[in-house]
Amino acid sequence: MTQIPMYRTATATRTDPFFASEEAAEPADDLLLRSEAAFEADFSLVATGRTAAWIHGFDVLPPGADQREWPVETSPDPPLEDITVVDGLPVTTLARTLIDCAADLPRLEAVAAADQFLRAGVDTASLAATLERVHGERLHRANATLLAADPRAESPMESWTRCLIGDAGLPAPVPQLRVRQPNGRSAFLDLGWEPWKVGVEYDGMATHLGLAAETSDRRRHVVLRNLGWEVQVLTATDVMDHPRPWLEQLRDTLLRRGWDPDTSRLKDVNARIEAVQMALQQQ
Repeated sequence: MTQIPMYRTATATRTDPFFASEEAAEPADDLLLRSEAAFEADFSLVATGRTAAWIHGFDVLPPGADQREWPVETSPDPPLEDITVVDGLPVTTLARTLIDCAADLPRLEAVAAADQFLRAGVDTASLAATLERVHGERLHRANATLLAADPRAESPMESWTRCLIGDAGLPAPVPQLRVRQPNGRSAFLDLGWEPWKVGVEYDGMATHLGLAAETSDRRRHVVLRNLGWEVQVLTATDVMDHPRPWLEQLRDTLLRRGWDPDTSRLKDVNARIEAVQMALQQQ
């Protein structure tokens, strides 16, 4: 029986998760300033979870969430070894914040958060020591997230796409795959399979950065196609709401380009693609 993966429990607006509102936050509404006010009202509080991540400089709020409306998450009693100070505010350490996000956030958001933390660099000794203080289901979830994480990912939607591809049972892609051009320069794919010359790209940056970025991406895709690559371009709606069509297209492309799974595995892939779609519909 194919198990349906659990992705998200938080309700999120269907907007591009890379970009928050372009409006400047009112000072009184800013999450950092509200965290300062909470600490000044009660010096025993320590910022935790997504709020701690925000103070550390990471945006791991749910897709579409406005930081001006996000509640300040605090705890009065984390272990002393899990507390540090950032910009004058007591927060959980980088390692503890990563573990909390990995254990407590819905899975796709957890992996995307872990990718961000690992890309920025987290001391492995601190991470191991922090994990020793986590137990039970939270430890299981944290370990599963860390195993799925990859610091090469450059955006949350790349992380989500990679997770969905894995959950569908398709071959694991290489994040930020380098493709050498005849002139010696390199082109990079968000996700790619070099043996079959197949790539997957997310178009959020081009959409928001305007015509110049979109034109640059199109030129790069033309170069890659001229080198024999087949590139599939996805949007936020594809990834977050309608994974079945592009996963099926990706499956068919990989098969056509030489991927040769046995009948049992292919049957499993088909069932898992359906499970992925069901899981997102049930969120």
